[in-house]
Amino acid sequence: MSISIVYLLVMFATLALGYAAQVNPKSKLSRTGEIITRPDPVLAFLLAAILIAVAGFRYQVGTDYMAYYRINVTDWETVWEHLISFHEPGIRLISRISTMIADDGAVLIFICSVIIVGIYCLMIYRYSPMYLVSMLAFLFLGDWTGSFNGIRQYLAAAILFAGHRYILERKFIPYLLTVLVAMLFHTTAIVMIIPYFLFIRKPDATQFVILAVGAIIVRFSYDIVSDLIELYKGSIFNWSDPYMTRNINPWRIAVCFAPVILYFTSCDRAHMSREQEFYTNAIFFNAFAMFASMGSAYFGRIGIHTGAMVCIGYGHLFQMIPQNKHRNAVIGVVLLILLLYWIYSLQSDSLRDFYWVFNR
Repeated sequence: MSISIVYLLVMFATLALGYAAQVNPKSKLSRTGEIITRPDPVLAFLLAAILIAVAGFRYQVGTDYMAYYRINVTDWETVWEHLISFHEPGIRLISRISTMIADDGAVLIFICSVIIVGIYCLMIYRYSPMYLVSMLAFLFLGDWTGSFNGIRQYLAAAILFAGHRYILERKFIPYLLTVLVAMLFHTTAIVMIIPYFLFIRKPDATQFVILAVGAIIVRFSYDIVSDLIELYKGSIFNWSDPYMTRNINPWRIAVCFAPVILYFTSCDRAHMSREQEFYTNAIFFNAFAMFASMGSAYFGRIGIHTGAMVCIGYGHLFQMIPQNKHRNAVIGVVLLILLLYWIYSLQSDSLRDFYWVFNR
């Protein structure tokens, strides 16, 4: 297995800047009078800028790269028509804005990278109790390189991630509006209405069983699920497409369940805060969503939406491991496993070699 030097440099930059930002926190007084302590903002911004720049200045890296690169909306009428029909107008809007800057598909790619990577980094900066761990999870779980592929869906996921705290704060209308905005980029975002009602429960054995039963039902009801999606989208599934029936890599499923196992075997579940319960529920939901989708790579794309909160979830999960249970050793082993998974995922033809847009 080989890995581009670009990815290695990004990993080392994440390790160095992420660690430096975490060990040099800054405190400030919030509007409510609460003291908020967060990683060093300058170093965190620099790390985000590096991740955005590498993603934004790539060329033909990612399966769908050229499909988005060639989108060229030069009039507002096209955007309006897609908005009126609610036919995912978001990418057309970004394309229209990009053509106002320059008639170059690379501008659209860069704007999308700013939105996606910028939001992910901002949410981790604001809400992760272990900044470095969460930034490495963002990298190793494949969300950063994943955004090189399904760009519309990652734009929707980023918007959902930006509004995910409305679930914790029990603000349904703002969260519903967040989902609707995300659906302007990818209609599959509607699935993320479910967490608002599901995450109200504690992440206990009962919640585990509820999710397991639901996942098993969905896993063996693809015909019904596809009928509902066809009714919703107004289009017919092409089941002859190998992508529809290709199984998800078992390693990917195992990686999703790793934090679930860690939660039940190593974490102190007796004294959980609301935030810890919330992000643990997000870990559960992501794992079982992927289990439910394991028979179809197409359905497996739901993991783009469900996986965002897992980056923060790892920070809370590791924080819940008592020090006397060798917390640092567990963190090291888990991150090593995730690193190996990331290296494996980078072996795909669309990601293995990295090219810069400057060398077109």
